[in-house]
Amino acid sequence: MKNILLVIMVLAAALPREGRCSGYEFDGVGAAAVARGGAVIADAADWTAIYWNPANLSDVKAREAGLELKTGVMSPKDGNSLNTPVGNPFDKTRENSSFLFGSLGAAVPLDDKSALGFGLYLPLLQGSKFKDSDPTPSFYNSIDYEGFAGLAVWNLSYARRLGERFSASAGANLIYARLESEATHDFAVSPLLALLSMPGPDVVRQKLDGDGYGLEGVLGLKYRHSERLAFGAVFRGGSRVMLHGSATATSQVLPAEKSDFRFKLKQPATSGIGAAWQARRTLKLSMDLTQTWWSGFSNKTVYETPGLLINSNENTYDWKNSFKFRAGAVWARSESTDLLLGYAFDTPALDKGSVDFSTAVDVPMHRLTAGLTRKWEALRGTLTAMTGYGRRTAGGVKYSLYGFALLGEAAYSF
Repeated sequence: MKNILLVIMVLAAALPREGRCSGYEFDGVGAAAVARGGAVIADAADWTAIYWNPANLSDVKAREAGLELKTGVMSPKDGNSLNTPVGNPFDKTRENSSFLFGSLGAAVPLDDKSALGFGLYLPLLQGSKFKDSDPTPSFYNSIDYEGFAGLAVWNLSYARRLGERFSASAGANLIYARLESEATHDFAVSPLLALLSMPGPDVVRQKLDGDGYGLEGVLGLKYRHSERLAFGAVFRGGSRVMLHGSATATSQVLPAEKSDFRFKLKQPATSGIGAAWQARRTLKLSMDLTQTWWSGFSNKTVYETPGLLINSNENTYDWKNSFKFRAGAVWARSESTDLLLGYAFDTPALDKGSVDFSTAVDVPMHRLTAGLTRKWEALRGTLTAMTGYGRRTAGGVKYSLYGFALLGEAAYSF
């Protein structure tokens, strides 16, 4: 549930330290749910319940399949550009990043009390780039980095009514993570050669490619206090995804190096509670509070055959658990048209010592959403627009993020 760059940060922690930038924004599954600020833990009674709260599957009345696509652009800013071992020699402080990803799934009632849900969502599918030159080269001449990070989640969930008021669910997420990177460091004074008492220029090229799988449990509850008021809760247990891959590095003056590596990705546990209130016949209001348990994150990377160019590292961060508040409204303008509005605010997780160009998007973030849903018998379509902005100051440096996204969703009942 944690938004912005945290997942790509976890993946990118294994990459060359100077080469991480850009990010993504993940606010959940389904354009209609996101248009309500994502405040649907107590009210996602459709195929998107596989993400928000699988206990809502027990309220699905007919078989349904859905597809969503999301595209947009985001722009993080780091007031002193990219951190390097010798400070901040680069002038580039703003980076634009586009993204495209989506989700699909289905809800299948088994009888009047139970249902299955399954689907795939992509919280991360993005490339990133950073390329700049030192205007007054004394250590670096330039850096040229390009990378890709992807995260896919397959879900299977079962929900059942336990009487008139309660529903419970259990499910599993199969997580697939992949990362690739290629970086060229053009040194005016190579730190490696300096260690060998051979000061001089050097060009170091590094490549990395790895992937891995993990498994996560999901539990959900729903309580119907009345026909107008419902409450929900969801918990994801988190996972440890061990990525395996290979890395290579070359230098103009040192022997080439190659090594397999292991990187343990922490998929954090998340929890959330929510309420949905039918205020009027045509108006429904909802509110959620979620938490992501980031404490104890480490980016330990182990290389089987380390060398001068490729070496193991273990950095422990003082990350904080993050919170997100969501609120939303649905106005049934007619039997075939709904207008949706939402707001979400979340707190950053990174400690001030971890903030860099690569993580500048981890700021206190405000997001506004608006959407329109149209229904045609068995087909339902939603178009949603989202914009967001946030900023923070850490260590005397200002960081900010703004972005815009469009989401489209189609669902079919059969």
